[in-house]
Amino acid sequence: MKKAGIGILTIQDRARQALVKSALEPEWESRFESTSYGFRPGRSAQDAIARIYLSIKHGSYYVLDADIAKCSYREA
Repeated sequence: MKKAGIGILTIQDRARQALVKSALEPEWESRFESTSYGFRPGRSAQDAIARIYLSIKHGSYYVLDADIAKCSYREA
C-alpha cells in the first residue's frame, strides 16, 4: 500500500480496505461463534458482560479471555 506522508494511508487505500472488508465480513461473521465478542460489528464489551452474567445464571462457570497478539506462525 502506498503511504502519504508519515504513514497515513491514502484515500484510495482506505477505499480498497473498506471494499475488501465489506466483501469478506459477511462470510466470516457467519463462521464465528455466537458467543465471540471481540472486535465484532454490532457487539460491545457490555454485550460480553451481559452474556457472562447470563451464562453464570444458567450454571456455566468458565470464561475464556485470550489474546493471541503475541503468537506467531512459523513454518517448520
